[in-house]
Amino acid sequence: MRLPSLVVLGAFVVSANAQGCVRPLPPPGGFPLQADLVVSVTYSDGYETFGSLLRPVGPPPACGWPLVVFVHPLGAMRSYQLDVQQRIAGQGYAVWSYDVRGQGQAQLVNTQHPNQGTTLWGPVERVDLAEQIAFVAANTAWTGEVDPTRLGVMGVSQGGAHAWSAAALSGQTISAPGRPAIVFPAVACAIPSDLVADPIDDWVRGGELFSTWFVEAISGSYTGTPFDAAFVQAARAAFVAQDAPGLVATLQAEGRALRPLLAASSVPVLYHHAWFDIVDGPLSAVQCLESRSAPFRAHLGAVGHAVPANAHEVARRDEASLRWLHRWLWNEANEVDLEPPFVLAQLPLDPLVHDDLQTKWNHATAAAVLPPATAQRWYLHDDGVLHDAAPTAPQTNLVIHQQIDPLATTFTPTDYLNDPSVRLLANVLAACPLQERVYTLTTTAPSEIAASPLLHLELVPDQPSWMLAAVLTVQGPEPGAIEVMLGAQAIARHTSLAGIAEQHDVRLPPIAARIPAGATLRLRLRNLWLREWPGQSIEVAPRFHDFQVALRHDVAPAGCWLDLPLVPTKPRLVVAAASLELATAPAITGTLRGGSERGGYPYFAAIGLSGQVPGVPYLDDVVAIDGDWLVVSSAGSNEAPWFSGFLGFLDVDGNATLTLDLSSAAPLPQLLNGLQLTFAAFVWNGPWAPTGAGSNPCDVQLR
Repeated sequence: MRLPSLVVLGAFVVSANAQGCVRPLPPPGGFPLQADLVVSVTYSDGYETFGSLLRPVGPPPACGWPLVVFVHPLGAMRSYQLDVQQRIAGQGYAVWSYDVRGQGQAQLVNTQHPNQGTTLWGPVERVDLAEQIAFVAANTAWTGEVDPTRLGVMGVSQGGAHAWSAAALSGQTISAPGRPAIVFPAVACAIPSDLVADPIDDWVRGGELFSTWFVEAISGSYTGTPFDAAFVQAARAAFVAQDAPGLVATLQAEGRALRPLLAASSVPVLYHHAWFDIVDGPLSAVQCLESRSAPFRAHLGAVGHAVPANAHEVARRDEASLRWLHRWLWNEANEVDLEPPFVLAQLPLDPLVHDDLQTKWNHATAAAVLPPATAQRWYLHDDGVLHDAAPTAPQTNLVIHQQIDPLATTFTPTDYLNDPSVRLLANVLAACPLQERVYTLTTTAPSEIAASPLLHLELVPDQPSWMLAAVLTVQGPEPGAIEVMLGAQAIARHTSLAGIAEQHDVRLPPIAARIPAGATLRLRLRNLWLREWPGQSIEVAPRFHDFQVALRHDVAPAGCWLDLPLVPTKPRLVVAAASLELATAPAITGTLRGGSERGGYPYFAAIGLSGQVPGVPYLDDVVAIDGDWLVVSSAGSNEAPWFSGFLGFLDVDGNATLTLDLSSAAPLPQLLNGLQLTFAAFVWNGPWAPTGAGSNPCDVQLR
């Protein structure tokens, strides 16, 4: 191991960045911090709230510390995730957080203000955010310390909505009723987490269906947070009238729609979301991101509302956020914008493994997750089986019939909104029984999915108003295996012509998972949109009337089919650590998971300091690591004490363990601070076969 070369490389990187304003290298553990914890801010409508500013102690660099605005979730306050805020500030940023309208300390001092309630991140809160940034920029106490021209906005849940708004509104003139117009400050990057890009997509799915979370919000379930009365009244009236399109039109007229603005925005966005976040899944945001030309990254899989906070996934999220900030606020050439934009955590199919907070999830990377329909097409037949060929002649229609229990006299939109017991899943299923048709497919070889399936339906409704939900599940071949949801989506209409056939394409949410050979995939078509993971619950409010939908099984191009993007499995590398402290340099352990089908096959691993791209071609694949002297030194090496398990054979289960141990050389040079180690591996397709497959890369940040 040539440690002097590490010093030389670190010095080269630092000098290469000296052309502009360089981020000062923080000491181990980050810069010590100073804080202004209680700063009063009064908006242009007289509403008073409070903010806090964290930044490094001591003289700032000549250009000041870039400003990161951190916005908390609904019902929280500015100290939310204080550890994350401190971590960011300690790496060379000024972090501003504030109590959003109607929440935190602000709630206590505005009880008589006419606009004390939240409008759920509408125009009022967007003007609030712009005025918060303007306040920090104009505060003479921080002149020279804070550089608001290098601005990032990030947040979780409600804060994620604010970050999306910042990306959409950057440089735009905005206003709210009774407030002077303001130019939203130019935003250099945004990091929204745990909420979709456009709030309308979250509240009214597909323009037709009221989401469960939205119904709970307008029903008064959030008793600790005041809501804007006019907003709630309009939303409640729309629900009682079952006028989802009318509510969408109202929200759009208020200027709430962000999707068109995001499409035109050039602000780089890093997006975090769980597959099965109980508020909403990532599909809508992914569709928005893939329609943009601006740089973006999406980390999807774990951590979100009512999702176990896996420790390793949380660490990966935090490190990814820092890399994004370094790239766009300090102009560090860390290649994060050159790497595949999607990082997908593979869903463990065992619920116990999924819920274990120490589970190390596999990851896949992808350039896109909404690809053209090039996946294997499976046709729905009336025998309930997914076939690889379309029917040769028209088959029997299968009908999904919703019939409301005539004894369920309280199952109305008004009762559903006003009485929490009516919204309970057990009551919904009693009043509106689940009806479904199931189509099955048994896999013959190990495979994986890292994309979005597409379902095409030809159907005949008997009413103008109807809905139909699709749920894709998988059940492993082993005895006692649990059926696990891979994704769900619904369509609905209120202006159909009874008895007239319609065709619909239903994009299911993206998902990443390994599918074993012999597994059973099920496509369940239902009258209710139920989520099956992490437990059965209702995703959207049902239709409150009878209807039936007939599914046509016809000769192509008519009929129904499922485009399922299953591909052969690839080796997956998981590294336990997201960062490495230079002071102690503890050993880093990685697990290479090739799958049982590769048991006994040879492999090698490598590490490098030059990133993932463009990668190293090897045999018929590419190893996702850029070649440099460290790659040459480490590839296939088992040189003690530095490398262990970098060359060998997978065990019978297709796994191997590799270790990088630099502890004997600690402390490592501080010039390495801010760089990253990239791990990658390659597995042959047999005993030293001329073909094989590279693994995903794993990055470890040097601190």
